Amino acid sequence: MEVTTLALWVRAEPFDSGAIHSPLPPKLTLHNLHKLCIYSRSKGKAGFPSITYSLWKHVACNKLGISNDQAWMYFETFDMLTQSSFKDSRTWKRQYLHCKTQEEIENLRDLMSVDTLQFVLFLFIQQIHKISFKASLVSGGEEWPTHSRSPDLDHKGSIAIKSLDEHDYMMFILHHLNEILELLMEPESTMNSNTSESCLTLEAVDALGFLFVGTVDSKKVQPLEELARIQSETSKSGYSKICRTFSFRDFQSWLRSNLQINPFGVSVILSHGSKHKDILSLSDTFDDHSIVKHRESDNKDPSLKGRIMSNIIYAPKNLKLVIMSQVCKQTVAKASDIYAGSDVKIHRCHYSYIYILCPLRSVTVQKCHNSTIVLGCVKTLVNIIACENVTFVMVCNRVAISGCVNCTFHLCCPTRPLILTGNENLTLAPYHTFYPKLEEHLKSEWGVITTTNEWNRPLLLGNGHSEILEVQDPPDVYRELPVQEFFTFNIPFSMKGSTEASPIPLPKKYEDALQERENVINNWYQMVKNLSLNKPQRQQLQSVVQNRFQEWLADSNEASQLNGLVPSAHTSKH
Repeated sequence: MEVTTLALWVRAEPFDSGAIHSPLPPKLTLHNLHKLCIYSRSKGKAGFPSITYSLWKHVACNKLGISNDQAWMYFETFDMLTQSSFKDSRTWKRQYLHCKTQEEIENLRDLMSVDTLQFVLFLFIQQIHKISFKASLVSGGEEWPTHSRSPDLDHKGSIAIKSLDEHDYMMFILHHLNEILELLMEPESTMNSNTSESCLTLEAVDALGFLFVGTVDSKKVQPLEELARIQSETSKSGYSKICRTFSFRDFQSWLRSNLQINPFGVSVILSHGSKHKDILSLSDTFDDHSIVKHRESDNKDPSLKGRIMSNIIYAPKNLKLVIMSQVCKQTVAKASDIYAGSDVKIHRCHYSYIYILCPLRSVTVQKCHNSTIVLGCVKTLVNIIACENVTFVMVCNRVAISGCVNCTFHLCCPTRPLILTGNENLTLAPYHTFYPKLEEHLKSEWGVITTTNEWNRPLLLGNGHSEILEVQDPPDVYRELPVQEFFTFNIPFSMKGSTEASPIPLPKKYEDALQERENVINNWYQMVKNLSLNKPQRQQLQSVVQNRFQEWLADSNEASQLNGLVPSAHTSKH
């Protein structure tokens, strides 16, 4: 018999992209999740094995005290993380385009469904932030969960890094594993107080695939249910071929004994990068090699040399991860197809311009300041935490913002932006740029629907708010960008592609403002042309314009970006 080396780990995506960093609804408790499971099973096809939004909305709004907006937020966030999102179906896209009223949209939503057991697990893991909120109020002692910080990513160690801390996720699961498994048991089994005789169905173990995956050869990643039924593992996992069930006690023991840190995750990448210098170049893939390191990166001060590490060389397709840490006073640009579908984590980057023009699965940006970050389309979530004076330009399925100050977001987002706790002075604006491969990326498997843009209809789930406020009377935490401050954003380099203008329409008032500004410029050009200036006069005018432009560059702090785009003498052709 072939000997296998089994490794299981907790998937980071449900926590990074699914666990909403906001206070938990008070009634979303373990007891009520048990009741949701029982109630769903009693409602036939509307509740099990898939639960319709109509049924979930009824429970959420009438039993759990959750608003309609927040109920839909949970439902569509979970759907976003699944392999077969209903929003990717042709039926949803076709019918949604024909909806003219909010009532028609609600009726369409009511017909959508998701896997019941996995959705219950998704709701259960929301409490990881409830626990962390409580722990943050307590000093000293061994409050759970403990935070294992990486000195590479957080040398100051000021706060725990939820988005990068796989150890927290695993400890949360281990601490609550018994509760998680009991949630998935059939109602009649939960009444049996003797857990040694209790069983888990194949459907329950399959649902656990939302939280766990693993491998037996360190290469191919397999679902938990498949691994638990490998011939060499069945005696340990408690699987019975006759009953097609797992022993509750044996399965839990098997799961605990094989659980480890993700071999393709952040911790391993940091370790691999430190030992083998697996550090990517700061710029690549552009036709003319025009995007290079900022000249200040030639400084021998190691604190200015950012670390950009990745597992894309050896990781499976769905586990690709890129980490950018401590990039300072540099221009970084990535556009290679090899990054498609990657999760990206940007941490402690300062005074920099970062362009990642690839279709991505998710992005986390944490503790950055005084920078500009431009992203290609992001299939799931862009999670932005504790940033200050940063401008973001992006197309994404969802954006969540917490602990940010003086940040501007130029968005194309088919779901309502989540403004969570600790934000101040945010500015929301419509997406207004393009790059040559944008339309190609939007149509890819990592693409985003752009027919709807909810950029200015945020859902506030923090700072004392529980739902959206009227757009015409926004709260102090955010504002809508005034039209007089709106300018298009040009990506300053070339690459292959067919997109020559933004495929995403602007709101009319911004389109009108741009047209008015363009008319003023054209009139000025015509006026200069009609003056019939001689050569010395033209040279004098040119000098005045250039001097004024240089003054504007200095006043607006845009000069540093231009400096970062000037090729240095040491630029490599890669």
